[in-house]
Amino acid sequence: MSTRVREPVLFLVIGVLIASLMVFVVYPSIQVFLYPSGTDFIKILMNPRYQRSILNSLYIVVLSTLSATFLGFIYAYAITRTDIPFRKFFKGISLLPLFSPPFMVAFSYIMLFGKNGLITSKLLGLQVNIFGWHGLWFAQTVAFLPVASLVMEGVLQSIPPSLEYAGRNLGASGFTLFRTITFPLARPGVAGAALLVAIQVLADFGNPIMISGDFSVVATEAWMRVEGWADIAGAAVLSLLLLVPSFLIFLFQRYWVSRRSYVTITGKITQIDIQKTGTWIRWVLFLICFSLSLLIILVYLALFMGAFVEGWGFNWTPTLRYVQEILSRSPELTNSLLFSIFAGAGSAVFSITAAYIVSRKRFFGRRFIDFTCILPAALPGIFLGLGYSISYTKPPFDLYGTAAIVVLALMFWNIAMGYQTGIGVFQQISPSLSEAASNLGAGSLRIFREIEIPLIKGPFFSAFIVSFIRAITTLSVVVFIVTQKNVVTTFSIMNLVSDGFYGKAAALTCTLLIIAFGLLGITKLVLGKNVVLFKV
Repeated sequence: MSTRVREPVLFLVIGVLIASLMVFVVYPSIQVFLYPSGTDFIKILMNPRYQRSILNSLYIVVLSTLSATFLGFIYAYAITRTDIPFRKFFKGISLLPLFSPPFMVAFSYIMLFGKNGLITSKLLGLQVNIFGWHGLWFAQTVAFLPVASLVMEGVLQSIPPSLEYAGRNLGASGFTLFRTITFPLARPGVAGAALLVAIQVLADFGNPIMISGDFSVVATEAWMRVEGWADIAGAAVLSLLLLVPSFLIFLFQRYWVSRRSYVTITGKITQIDIQKTGTWIRWVLFLICFSLSLLIILVYLALFMGAFVEGWGFNWTPTLRYVQEILSRSPELTNSLLFSIFAGAGSAVFSITAAYIVSRKRFFGRRFIDFTCILPAALPGIFLGLGYSISYTKPPFDLYGTAAIVVLALMFWNIAMGYQTGIGVFQQISPSLSEAASNLGAGSLRIFREIEIPLIKGPFFSAFIVSFIRAITTLSVVVFIVTQKNVVTTFSIMNLVSDGFYGKAAALTCTLLIIAFGLLGITKLVLGKNVVLFKV
């Protein structure tokens, strides 16, 4: 008997999932492909300005990926494989940028190391121009180092110390032990982390728009085609130039991670403490971790200072007047909060439901749901935002200036993380529980409601929190679809920084941080260890 006849509600849910993915993921993506003509492609690709921006993007991707992966590996190795002091502190600090607006690192470093920077100008008396490729490289390295570190931390933790003990018993020590045992086992994770960082650097819009200056990259040029020339077709071409390498790297990264094999544990795991690290190596690694942590802490210090001084770089008098800016921007803050709540909740419900259906059922269209739920992870935010701008700002789907277009874009941009989390959780829940209930006559939805849901509360709230934070701090997804009617805080911050109103921008950014960390803290307090965030 078919699913349609036996379980009509389940059949309806599957139909809604497929239709939603077609309308809100596939359709806007196809529209970006179809919008420009062949002439538009030729005009953009033959223009030296955009040829240079393509090369610039590739250049900064290579530089940032190498530096972020290299430093991320050292950081992860130090906090997982050595006994340096304050390891838990360093681990906590490294996670902070994951919960912050993507442009925040560049904005803070302008305030710290720019022409009127606190460190360069006030403390050292230097006139430094941080705008350009070197400033962008610096910002991208610090911004995406936590991503690389988090991936490699998981890989390094999976290597049992007993292997290193065995190596020492055979006469290896120091760098020889690291070179012959530790690093070869961690190498697949290093490559996977590098590919993940490359995707995020390539698709990043927030840091380049803040700090790249005359060093144009494809993401900022796509924005300028619309902002400066109202050329949506040209922006579509440039967005496609972002999509192609990003999608290829994404596919290769998933292929690499899925095929990697470094089985190091068989039978019962023996708990062995990590052996003491040599004194000079221990302190060198400590200094590296301390320096990287300091660079991250300075990001937050600059923001909070900037929100409470009269004029950054020339008048350091304490003031509370920028708090009034927060109150005057209450419509944007309210929009950001409400849009993110609805988008986060919708993304969590959709992704967890899709994960349950795909992991527990066999039906026509299963592979389509599986692939399309993962697809947004490969789509640069600026690409998806442009797709929504093209698709849903004219009849028959005219959502121009509405809350719906922002909420839907943020919701479907975030389903990949929740879906992957859900798939992982349902793989850990034995199907025998559902089979026993099914044998007793329970339908799929009743099994999901009464058996599966109580077991996935933690992952559901994890998906919600991650989606909420990404939604309230993103800039790239919304930059093409916000208007005066549905403007959000990140867009206002970008304009304030561009106009030189650093104090106002800092105050608004701090408000976003307080909201993000406040919700995270409340959720952790209520649900504790049941909530695991940013497991990549």
